[in-house]
Amino acid sequence: MKVIFASMAMAASTIAIPVHAADKAPELGHWMVAISVADMDAETAFYVDKLGFKVELDTTFGPGIPVRWLVSGNERIELLKIKDSQPAPAKPAPPGHAAVQGFSQITFSTTDIEATKAALAAKGLTPALDITEVAPLGVKVMYYTDPEGNAVEIAQKVGG
Repeated sequence: MKVIFASMAMAASTIAIPVHAADKAPELGHWMVAISVADMDAETAFYVDKLGFKVELDTTFGPGIPVRWLVSGNERIELLKIKDSQPAPAKPAPPGHAAVQGFSQITFSTTDIEATKAALAAKGLTPALDITEVAPLGVKVMYYTDPEGNAVEIAQKVGG
């Protein structure tokens, strides 16, 4: 019996055991954030006029659902206007918005948060939460809200 077991163990050690796809985490990258909106034009104006996005595509999906893609560098926002969609419950201003479960904000990065704040102020935007250092995360952040109350965080890495 010992010989059979030893032979099976040796044979097993020479067989390559494939790594199954389920055993390995997929490599994912950021593609976009989709926002269901009540007013496509007001949301577009905010992201284009205030944050510098450009309209990349206007189309429809499925049964006539208007879709607009906005882009800025590698960032993409998909605005969807779905007939009879329901507004989300009102969220508190940042940082209280994160007390409501689900996605809490869209976050953009900047290399100079003070200059970004000044540029946005020149476009008439006032932060919902002014520049705040979050030392444990190594970032400074500030928040704005879009016309429909969605939180928009702008973050700058600090230190090394």
